[in-house]
Amino acid sequence: MIEVDAASRTGVDGIREIIDAVMYSPNSARFKVYIIDEVHMLSNAAFNALLKTLEEPPENVKFIFATTEIKKIPATIISRCQRFDLQRVDIDTLKSHLSKICEAENIEFENDSIFQICKASEGSVRDALSLLDQAASLCQDNIKDEVVLNMLGLNGYEKNIKLIELCLSNHCDKALKLYSEIIDNGIQPAQIISNLLEVCHLASKLNVIKVDTNIPETIQKDILNIASFGLPKLVKAWQILIKSIEELRYAPNEEQSGSMTIIKLCFASTLPDPAELLDKLSNDTNNNETSLKPKITESSENKDDLNSQQNSNISIENERYKTIKEPKNIERSENKDNLNLQHNSDVSIEDETKKNKTPTNFNEMLDLLLENKEALLHAQLINNVHLISYKAGFIKVRLKANTDIQILKKLSVTLEQITNDKWSVLSSEEEGEKTIVDKQNIKLDEAKEKIKSNKEVAEVFKYFPEAEITSIKDNH
Repeated sequence: MIEVDAASRTGVDGIREIIDAVMYSPNSARFKVYIIDEVHMLSNAAFNALLKTLEEPPENVKFIFATTEIKKIPATIISRCQRFDLQRVDIDTLKSHLSKICEAENIEFENDSIFQICKASEGSVRDALSLLDQAASLCQDNIKDEVVLNMLGLNGYEKNIKLIELCLSNHCDKALKLYSEIIDNGIQPAQIISNLLEVCHLASKLNVIKVDTNIPETIQKDILNIASFGLPKLVKAWQILIKSIEELRYAPNEEQSGSMTIIKLCFASTLPDPAELLDKLSNDTNNNETSLKPKITESSENKDDLNSQQNSNISIENERYKTIKEPKNIERSENKDNLNLQHNSDVSIEDETKKNKTPTNFNEMLDLLLENKEALLHAQLINNVHLISYKAGFIKVRLKANTDIQILKKLSVTLEQITNDKWSVLSSEEEGEKTIVDKQNIKLDEAKEKIKSNKEVAEVFKYFPEAEITSIKDNH
């Protein structure tokens, strides 16, 4: 078995040495096995030189390529190899493995120190063993939590949890004091932000999955306490912390930038939840609209002529239809013949309303299409048609570019079937009105701007400038 470090031998010369050596059979084994680590570091010339050997390898030679950057490997090389994606080792398995090594080597350790080593290794056994070796050397075979944290440039979970708790509780003075203490211990602002992000992540996960085995038992109660602040606050804190990492890169003083992040976290904890804020705005809007509705009073002069009936079973949708009245007796004075029209009680309301199905305007026509299950035609009209003129039996419109003109013929035929009247639908190049969808979008934009002008909403956008109002719903 021969191991080659491609990171230090990137050129074609090193590969040529391997190609020359593979021509000779092994002396004491069945195969020669070449392990090329960090193979993505090889140059294009080196890959090309190796390609011929990979196409027709000798029977007694095996190649093993190891890499963490599979995207940098040429496709011609990948196509001639069997690919195996190795998974990260989970923390519990890695922790158990390191504990056995420590027992075998008579190395004493604290549980949290081993956990921090496993977490820092990010699932790599080799990195975990390397960190364990360093910790054992520093602690003289008695690994302490404090020494490991200092070695890794971390502060303990307890301080991270305490700091985020103070921020979410809006204890700004205490949070800044604790932040300064952590800085004095040699922890960099970027690392502090990273630690707070981890706590937010763990607490947010507990709000969703309730149990997380990757959290040490010693701090589970503290993480649950942070989780009790609720997802809206935790997500808001996450967004601020993520944004602050980018700000740290350009800040002239990282420590000051970090302290400003702590202040923003404290202040953001007092801001209302966006969902609650929108509900409040909707309630205020509805109350204002109700107060502005005119009240109709009956005068004593025409009181006898007005007969108002309240029917709770009539829907708002049916209000646009006129009330069907019983036919009156018609008298012809010229021939003094009286025509008595008798009301037929067997005629249903549905039969009567069919006589009034001719829509009087474009919007009524669109509603009529939906009532008759012509949803596709309705959608095409509201998106692609600019109304020029409308009257019963005659419609003039302008179509958007690339719109099938056959929809006009379809509309004419459909309306004729529904109303039993002839309809003409013509296309024109006149400008006409905006489409129904365009009108709706304009109203939506106006509503968004009105909401943004609200003082409380403006405060939210001040600290979350990238936030957007995606929709406005009236829940009442």
